[in-house]
Amino acid sequence: MPRRSIQVLITLLLLACGLLLSVALDHAGQDEVSSDNQLAPLWNPSITIIFGRGRLFLAGTTASADHEASLLDLADEQFSAVVTQSHFQPGIITPDNWIFTSNRLLYALAATESAQAIMRPDSIEIRAVSADAETLATRLNFLRENVSAEIPINSDVIVVDGATSFAQLCSQTFAQLVLEPVSFKQSSTDIRTSSFVTLDRITDFASDCRHAKILITGHSDASGDESWNRQLSLARAQAVANHIARGGIDPQRLLVQGAGSSAPIADNTTAQGRGLNRRIEFDLR
Repeated sequence: MPRRSIQVLITLLLLACGLLLSVALDHAGQDEVSSDNQLAPLWNPSITIIFGRGRLFLAGTTASADHEASLLDLADEQFSAVVTQSHFQPGIITPDNWIFTSNRLLYALAATESAQAIMRPDSIEIRAVSADAETLATRLNFLRENVSAEIPINSDVIVVDGATSFAQLCSQTFAQLVLEPVSFKQSSTDIRTSSFVTLDRITDFASDCRHAKILITGHSDASGDESWNRQLSLARAQAVANHIARGGIDPQRLLVQGAGSSAPIADNTTAQGRGLNRRIEFDLR
């Protein structure tokens, strides 16, 4: 498969599981609401909506306090068990139907599993994942019928079949994760800081695929006493689980085991082979 095709596939899978949205949510307070100058809402109004990972973020130019209240009331009504954050900026002049259109857009996105949309006076851009294609299509059609024909609504929607399909997408995304080896200080359970990037990727994945359990297996080389090897490999797996749990992941979702030297992947008679055998493996459950 060409490199570009692989990148497109990974992008779609990450969007489906909310991983791209998690980045947007983590940085929304900085990226989505910042502007080159404080008068930007006067000349270039926009509204951004980001939904995913149990959070809803609303930001942008509002026409009035009543407009802001209507968005927040609609969020409470349509998005159950979701933490809502907002960052509004009042606009002096807003386009016709600005209030109505923003409310209908938010209403449409309530029929998604995760979404990111930005509304401007001359366009509406939507990226979303939905398990209820019929309801989403109905709401988007209503939005289109009540927006000027001169304003394009560009939507990129991935339709999935409920929890099973999400589990499959999570599995495919997990298989695509690029994970560097996890390394420890010599004869220790102290994780080297160079391995934190890998553990952060696992943590981000687990945050989005909230129903998945991850098996963490520690392995050792064949040097020394096998009983000690098993204890050390288990302790290292537990250290990895503890690090991930500190990132907000329920420890009950992290399964650990120590395999000692029972499953080598390289020759234990060479230094290079022993180094490869001392490893942490992650498996989806």
